[in-house]
Amino acid sequence: MLSTLVQQAQKPVVQVKTRFGYIAKECVKSLQTVLTETGATASGKALHYSADLLCSGGFEIWLRLIWSFVFQNIHVSSLRIFVYLQQRTKDLEDRMNALDKEEVYRSTEFQHRASETVLVIQTLPRQSKIVWPKVSEETHDPVWLQTVPKSKESDAVNKVWSSQHDQPVMRFAANHILAACEEVNVQKALFWLKWLLDEDRNIRLKHKGAVTLTTQRRAGSGAGKPDKAEIGYFVAAVLAEAYKDLARRGLVRMHEEFQMLIDLWRGKQARLSSKQRHECLAIMILVIAEVPRWKVPAAQPLIKDPTLMSRAVQQSSRFFQEVLSKEPVQSILPKDIVQTVASRKAKAKAVDTKVDTSEDKMRLMDQMVMAFIER
Repeated sequence: MLSTLVQQAQKPVVQVKTRFGYIAKECVKSLQTVLTETGATASGKALHYSADLLCSGGFEIWLRLIWSFVFQNIHVSSLRIFVYLQQRTKDLEDRMNALDKEEVYRSTEFQHRASETVLVIQTLPRQSKIVWPKVSEETHDPVWLQTVPKSKESDAVNKVWSSQHDQPVMRFAANHILAACEEVNVQKALFWLKWLLDEDRNIRLKHKGAVTLTTQRRAGSGAGKPDKAEIGYFVAAVLAEAYKDLARRGLVRMHEEFQMLIDLWRGKQARLSSKQRHECLAIMILVIAEVPRWKVPAAQPLIKDPTLMSRAVQQSSRFFQEVLSKEPVQSILPKDIVQTVASRKAKAKAVDTKVDTSEDKMRLMDQMVMAFIER
């Protein structure tokens, strides 16, 4: 028994390697790092690591990494990226599902579309990561809440809040969120958003999920146990009404981009974690608070110089050719993660076309990537 344990302890750990020969998780980390850099050398490295990951069966990890980078480093500075990335994700996903994997990797069209995605993201202006304020448990004491003065009533809140289904504290917090947006006090608005989400979570924990702050089913989940995200749907509806008011006054012109944030919150992109879905609400707050003060309150084009971008994309195939000259390898995704992805796809085919708002499923891809990197 002892000798067996010693042998197992001395057995070398097999490092999963990419097609080009990198340790897979190091390749992922290198791509994460180089995406934050600029210049021709950085772009070349980003295309090289991307080609290697994609041609090593790492499509899911590469895609999840791209989404994560956008949430952490770009978001409101180039809001159009969410529309672009959702469309590009579907396109690349369809190609991966329609053809043999090796055939996809050798497809010039696939190479160019993946490369353009990397180059677009790498060249966009940066925005600091969203920092959520701390909300102490003391603030959820009714006594503390009574010491907070009411904010002015908002038409947007009154259009959404229902006296029949929603608790008064929802209107109280939502009015504070929009008042803070008017003051361009983003941290205050985020405080009240987080406070409301935490308050609803506390209520659900207390009643084992049977009770929330609202009995209205804005998530469209029908009867039965309340959806965990119901309070988020209330906030999204309030922010949508506030946006409409600003749009009517010509203070914002990001209609498609704002709608995409709402759609992502509702679960249009299943790879998003629950944290990223909450960040969609935070980005909506940033839009309402900051964009009306911009000189041009509209989303700017993602590609500043189409000719230069087209030339770079045309040259990107050589990075794939360099990787494809190596022998194919087993998918760098561990078997348990491959099975999880396969299970998700099977369930997606089995269910109706309704969006699944389950928080656990929304967290699935985030857990997959972290499990891989930390191995």
